[in-house]
Amino acid sequence: MMVPVHIWAYAFRIWLAAVVALYVAFWLQLGGASSAAVTVAILAQPTRGAALAKAVYRLAATFIGAAMSIVIAGLFPGERVGLLAAFVLWMCVCVFVASYVRGFRAYAAVLSGYTVGIITVVNIDAPQKVFTAMTDRVAAITIGILCVTLINDLFGSPAVWPGLERRITQAWHDVRDYARDMLSGTNDDAERTGMLFATIAGLRDEVDIVGHDVADGRHRAGGARSAMLALIEIVQQVRFLSLLERGDPFAVTIRDQCLAALDGNRPEALANLVRLRDDEFSRPDATVAAIGQIQQALRCVESMTQIEDGLLSLREGSLPSRDVRLPRRKEFFFALRNAIRVGIAVSAGALFLVLAGWPASALALMITANVCALCTTMPDPSKVVVAAMPSFTLAAVSAYIVHFYLLTGSQDFIRLAIAIAPMMIFGCLLSANPKIAGIGAPMNNIFLFLLAPSNPQSFNALSFFSQCMFVAFALGVAFLAFRVVWPVSGRDKQRAVVRATKETLAASMTGKNYSLPALSIALTSRIADYVAAATDKHRSHPEVLRGLLATNDLSLVSAAAYDHLEQSSDDPAIRSKLGPLQRALRSGNSRRLYAGARSILRRMQEGKAGLHEAQLAALADLWSAGLVLDRERRRIRHFDSRVLIRGEEGR
Repeated sequence: MMVPVHIWAYAFRIWLAAVVALYVAFWLQLGGASSAAVTVAILAQPTRGAALAKAVYRLAATFIGAAMSIVIAGLFPGERVGLLAAFVLWMCVCVFVASYVRGFRAYAAVLSGYTVGIITVVNIDAPQKVFTAMTDRVAAITIGILCVTLINDLFGSPAVWPGLERRITQAWHDVRDYARDMLSGTNDDAERTGMLFATIAGLRDEVDIVGHDVADGRHRAGGARSAMLALIEIVQQVRFLSLLERGDPFAVTIRDQCLAALDGNRPEALANLVRLRDDEFSRPDATVAAIGQIQQALRCVESMTQIEDGLLSLREGSLPSRDVRLPRRKEFFFALRNAIRVGIAVSAGALFLVLAGWPASALALMITANVCALCTTMPDPSKVVVAAMPSFTLAAVSAYIVHFYLLTGSQDFIRLAIAIAPMMIFGCLLSANPKIAGIGAPMNNIFLFLLAPSNPQSFNALSFFSQCMFVAFALGVAFLAFRVVWPVSGRDKQRAVVRATKETLAASMTGKNYSLPALSIALTSRIADYVAAATDKHRSHPEVLRGLLATNDLSLVSAAAYDHLEQSSDDPAIRSKLGPLQRALRSGNSRRLYAGARSILRRMQEGKAGLHEAQLAALADLWSAGLVLDRERRRIRHFDSRVLIRGEEGR
């Protein structure tokens, strides 16, 4: 298989940056100069924005960990038990925080934890060296960050946004095909909808880092977020429109306008829908069903416009017409479980090392904490450990050959640079392939750690094999920890999604104030988590997935109804009915929801309220909530913890 030229260029840049970082660290005579090269290997990313984003978080986390190292060393001078207990507690706190975030933020959180191990625990018997170790590590990491940044800029590292634009465009094509099928009468396919939501949610990591890409990255990131939200909105709105009666001529007209917009005639479709809405308002027998359908179709077409605007902003770096903030993940149960698991693993590892009486056991404990903490940032930690085992084997063999065959008898830096080139380039080539990235990504890190280039280079075979044993021990402890100590199965993750869905439904129907864009993205991420948790052993049940989708639809439209009713409260007539309308939402009674929507329509037809957008939106939301309840009540009531959505209410 041919390797693309840009992948070779990426591997060459990383090798060159590692060599330059090592040279500068040697020239400055830093202790632990190899940390500069390891930093380059850690920051090895094919795109400039990803490397810069990770560098920023790595530098910030290093400063936090260094400061905490001084604090812990000062609180427990010469007290091994107290210092180890403080280290384990700090690791648990950092892992807990990492479980609440994602991407490079999660990496920064765990880095803040194990930096204390690198600086303080390794020097547990020599506390006077803590400050020197801290300054050397901060300096080495700073050198590594500067080198990889300068080399990437000098050799033209590619930006993130072109690849992200291609992925969003492909997702837009998939959404367009889905919308055409749904509006043309195809039955709702829950699996297809779930996979579509998973694809959109998968854009999140690149959207988070595109802001670090170039000078106008902030605008590009805003455009990407807007396009991502627009994709979600179209899927949600198409699902509402698919609930309409197939034989209703008015519904057919509405769907035809949406299909025309999908084919590129958006201005004409938008004008036709506005004209239909005006004509419907002028009729004395106007119905909330007709107004609601038109409003949902208008939202769908407007979301299509937002996609084009977001892609234009991403492509050209211009200011998008809207900007949204992506919500943070909040999974207290899994965060607590991860923290407890890492605490038990590190404590058990420390106890074993103490009882075994291994020399340099503090280093082994530090490596164990590093491996366990880093694995918690991955979706499936046990698979990460399994993938790291062949990485360790290849890295150990390569480090042994380089160390004891290629470098012996010479302290020549040029020889060192040439000797590490094959392994580093090979590791980068593996990491660039998504299928084997789990093997390639940690390979260079382990290789440089075991090689430990220094000036002058030491050739202590016992020390080398001890470090190999420590890494193997750490991988074994991590594997047992994630397989034996309170493991998280796919079924656990699916149950967590179901539990969170019930809580969101109860909160949205009782009036909790939500940010609608944030809620849309959060619900989409939840469906993506449910789909991702499906394995051969724990498959996603189609009926459960349909129920989750329907419940999320009701949660979203209920939250939107509350929000738009609050915005409409400046009208005295609406304000006087605000309480009954909100109680209708809480009741889960579709007849009361339709009646509330009709009262708003009558108020607007009297000419006293006018065509206020907030009131139109509230009318459409109340009608949509009633429609979802009528069509999906059987599925939704299984997720209603309040037992208020009953089966006897009809239209």
